[in-house]
Amino acid sequence: MDLIKIGKYIAGKRKELGMTQKQLAEKLGMSDKSVSKWERGVCLPDVSVYSDLCLILGISINEFLAGEDIAQENIEKKSEENIIGVATDSKHKQKRLKAIICALLIIAVLAISVIGTALYRAYKPMNFIAPVPDDSVEMQTVRLLAGPDGAHVYKFTTTDEYTRLNIYISEYQAGELVNKDCMGLGFEGIGSPKNGEIIIVPDYEHAVIKLVISTDEGSKFSTELPIMEGVEDREYYGRSSSRIEGETNILYNSEQPLVGMIYDNDEMYVIDLYDMLSGETDSISKNDYMYLFSYEFCKE
Repeated sequence: MDLIKIGKYIAGKRKELGMTQKQLAEKLGMSDKSVSKWERGVCLPDVSVYSDLCLILGISINEFLAGEDIAQENIEKKSEENIIGVATDSKHKQKRLKAIICALLIIAVLAISVIGTALYRAYKPMNFIAPVPDDSVEMQTVRLLAGPDGAHVYKFTTTDEYTRLNIYISEYQAGELVNKDCMGLGFEGIGSPKNGEIIIVPDYEHAVIKLVISTDEGSKFSTELPIMEGVEDREYYGRSSSRIEGETNILYNSEQPLVGMIYDNDEMYVIDLYDMLSGETDSISKNDYMYLFSYEFCKE
């Protein structure tokens, strides 16, 4: 995110309302020094004040993070860009922090220790996928952007080369698999990315689930998948989800579960993602509609 651009946008909107930095700070219960730092692009406000700040300035969360007014026809595109930006921003900050730490280590320790550590990190295999922590700043911000149904964001890291990342979407009705789609990104001949994000945003109001795959190298795939098509009285259905927790090792050329969405107009039952993937439907047949998102890193 461009802190300078966002800071100038906050300052411009404040001035349009005829407010001083001190008046804006008082409305937010903060100091005018904090407002000054935001407007100079030194830092962003804490995520806990995003909503109040946007309400006072008369802007949306998307406009705040973009640092500019957004035309109605560009809202969906800018929302997607902001979600990806928030999801990747913390990774860039971590990289900068690691660079500073490495510099300090070079000064503080013997050269041979630094070389040994660098070699270990370079050759240590790291192939895993994990959800972004719920209490992280980026996850809280993504959920503000995503809307009432929230979002699921997963980050992956790989040291092995692969040719394709597939995402499978399996639709179940009363425990029976009725449809399975496959989509994703191919990297054959161009080198596979080492880091990326898989973002799943359910939008029950519009009966779709948005899927976004984004990599640090700039590759991107996005689509919207319809859910519960033709279902009457959809407003009476409850909804829940089940997802993988913690770091999960990537098993190449093997389909692995990511998250399952559950919809039922009566009583919902907890599902085991691996049971769904393996076709063990006895434990899931009581749920009316389910959508399983799974992934596969392919080496062939």
